[in-house]
Amino acid sequence: MLQRSVYSKVRVAQPDPEALSESPLVPYPFHPESQFRIQTLFEEPACLVALEEWYKDNPTEWVFFNETLMVVQSGRAEMRWWNPPDWDDRGSIIVEPGMVFLCPRGARMWWTVLSDEPFRRLVVDIPNPGFGFSEVRSLV
Repeated sequence: MLQRSVYSKVRVAQPDPEALSESPLVPYPFHPESQFRIQTLFEEPACLVALEEWYKDNPTEWVFFNETLMVVQSGRAEMRWWNPPDWDDRGSIIVEPGMVFLCPRGARMWWTVLSDEPFRRLVVDIPNPGFGFSEVRSLV
């Protein structure tokens, strides 16, 4: 059975890092003892766009259900990955501001924040995985 086409709308958002830094910490699903801040800029069927802040001593692990593009805004972190399908292909790198990376569907990732400054990243999930965070910053 074919699925009905669902169209997204044009969206424009302005990230607000200051408001993000003042928002409450929330537990991370795979490691509830790790906490982070999130500012959902917008959600459409095509994608979810959010700004996230992570902190030292809050290790993060995730297995990606969809393609995710990330752009580092501030801070430094070690990123370790295991590529799909069987996670035999693995590696690590230090990511810093200005770096862009792709997290493919099925990949496993682990981040350790190295800087005292928050590790902030812009996250684009394609398509929208439907996590249900409240949208806070869309202008259009």
